[in-house]
Amino acid sequence: MASTLISKLTTHKPISRNVYGTDWLCGDIHGQFDALQLALAAKGFRPTRDRLFLLGDVIDRGPKSREMLNWVLSTDCVQSAMGNHELMFVVSSFDFRYREEHRAIGGEWVDKIDFSEYRKLTTQCIKQMPLTITLECENGSLGLVHAQSPVDNWQDVLQATPSDGFAIDCTWPWDRAQGPDQTITGVTAVVSGHIGTAEVVQKGNQVWIDTLEQTGNITLVQANEIINWIRGQTTDG
Repeated sequence: MASTLISKLTTHKPISRNVYGTDWLCGDIHGQFDALQLALAAKGFRPTRDRLFLLGDVIDRGPKSREMLNWVLSTDCVQSAMGNHELMFVVSSFDFRYREEHRAIGGEWVDKIDFSEYRKLTTQCIKQMPLTITLECENGSLGLVHAQSPVDNWQDVLQATPSDGFAIDCTWPWDRAQGPDQTITGVTAVVSGHIGTAEVVQKGNQVWIDTLEQTGNITLVQANEIINWIRGQTTDG
């Protein structure tokens, strides 16, 4: 990949606890902007008090990638980690050798915007979409990353430096979801999207909540609910 560009990515962003409202987590939306708005309304989402954390892949495939991305980048109560689709979107705007690869995974919508908007959006993605997020919650902390934890000890992401390898490890592989239960130390739980399953997948203290593609239903879950779920299982087991 374009290593100079990758060096500009934010590897980690810490986010303090929300003491005013509820933090919600959601997996891959892929341009399904209207479906997300309906799901938020059904949950009683309050933009002035609540926050929404998306796990990347907000663009491509669906009908409203442009609207979805602009909303994510301009809405104060919304934060997204970078997914492999955003990574390809960013890289292809600076190195057109990757443009066909992005088209092949659903990036045709970019052909309908002019290059100045293309570059503006990708620049914003670089600045606003970290590869990993640590979200402090009432009873613990969550590591948020698109594909899976890139490390066995979450505290290692705090000192990670931008590199092609780290960016890829955060956004592409999903062998941890296929393997045996494993606990990522240094954090209560790690939450990801990426794998497109019919139900939520858990392996140890790792959870994958990307259900929209296979079921047509968005998994929108409270951060504290995942904390309590993982802690409850640890206590019971």
